[in-house]
Amino acid sequence: MKTIGKIYISKILATKLGLPEKPVITIRAGHIILNTELIIKNNDRSTYMLSPTLAGALYIKKRKKMQLRYDAHAEMLHLGPTIGILSTFLPNKGEFDPTSVQAELIFLSNVGKILPGQVYIFTPNSINWTNKTTRGYVYRQVSPERGVWVSAIYPLPDVVYDRIASRKGEARQLIKETKKKLMELPYLKYFNPFFLNKWQVHQMLENNFRLKPHLPETKPLTTENLEEMLSKYKTLYLKPSNGSLGLGIIKVTRDERGVLRYVVHRRKRMRSQADSATQLMKKTRSFRSGKPYIVQQGIPLATYRGSPFDLRIIYQKNRHGQWQIGKKFVRVAARGSVVSNLSSGGRAVSSKKVMRYLFRKPNIIDQKNREIKEICQTIAETVEIVTRRTFGELGLDIGIDNDGHPWLIEVNSKPRKTTETEMSRVIMRNAFKRPLEYSIYLAGF
Repeated sequence: MKTIGKIYISKILATKLGLPEKPVITIRAGHIILNTELIIKNNDRSTYMLSPTLAGALYIKKRKKMQLRYDAHAEMLHLGPTIGILSTFLPNKGEFDPTSVQAELIFLSNVGKILPGQVYIFTPNSINWTNKTTRGYVYRQVSPERGVWVSAIYPLPDVVYDRIASRKGEARQLIKETKKKLMELPYLKYFNPFFLNKWQVHQMLENNFRLKPHLPETKPLTTENLEEMLSKYKTLYLKPSNGSLGLGIIKVTRDERGVLRYVVHRRKRMRSQADSATQLMKKTRSFRSGKPYIVQQGIPLATYRGSPFDLRIIYQKNRHGQWQIGKKFVRVAARGSVVSNLSSGGRAVSSKKVMRYLFRKPNIIDQKNREIKEICQTIAETVEIVTRRTFGELGLDIGIDNDGHPWLIEVNSKPRKTTETEMSRVIMRNAFKRPLEYSIYLAGF
């Protein structure tokens, strides 16, 4: 049997791991598997050490503390975790927005440095399938104003955190093939695998009786469905099924004379009117560009100091694999807008401040927060059960009507997180850290 290098393990650690005493052991780092010489040493500390030859063969970088576990079923030592953050590309602008993909990847890379194991960014083009390795990138700050991406060869990971940033990127053939091959690897766990479609999400959730009271009535947009919904509701929203950032939303309001007044939300707002559902469909055709849309019941949402708002909740799994609220804040729409997205001019406000403004009494506020947490938990569990896929975080937009009743506005499987905040930097940092801690849990450590 061919062996590469040596691993030295203290007697105390070997006992703790349940490691059998034998001259040769199989060891794995990510998807690199080889046999090495096992040397158990008598010392009074719970330690291990790799020979330089073994560390090189496993692509373990110097000064990086890896955890060790013994998989008794596979009779294999596992050194890790190895965590890969999958991106379409590696943005490297000199100046960048704190809400950009580049800012997010840099922040994730920096957070990864303080966690055990190896955390790197990688792209589909950087993978060597034959060697089961990839070129991975870690961000290094070279001055207060400037940093660089430093590349090295790593094993293909134990866990992939999918940060493909756009639906367009996700639809590319190379991306689809890469994801499929990664998911087929024997030791790999993959989470947040795809963007969600609004109509499919509605169908998933409406079959759960606990969620039905919190879902606005929703149908695929056709002239017939639009006419039916206009007969029931004074206000409707037409939304792109695969849209994000609030772009492409059309708000339709029927006035007392039956005229349909509508506002199209793109980079700029455009107002117009139509006499019928048929005419509205014709007049908005160019805005919709042939993309699938839904038509949704407009909820009379409560306002905060005269402006509509929604609760944005980043719902995440923690280091124990359990769902929790990672971040919660209120997005208040810009004056004259019905869209609260921060990218469309909305502003972030503390959720505590808005809940006090709405409900005043602490016991009612606590009750509402519990109700919202239960809704989030049920949504997350339902999405995972129906899709049969693993998710580590979801962005949930919750509206509250004038009677204090919560409504689900949107579920986002790839929530964007800003690296700049006027609120708690600890909460912001933890929202980036938690998916990596969940990755450690998924890897078995």
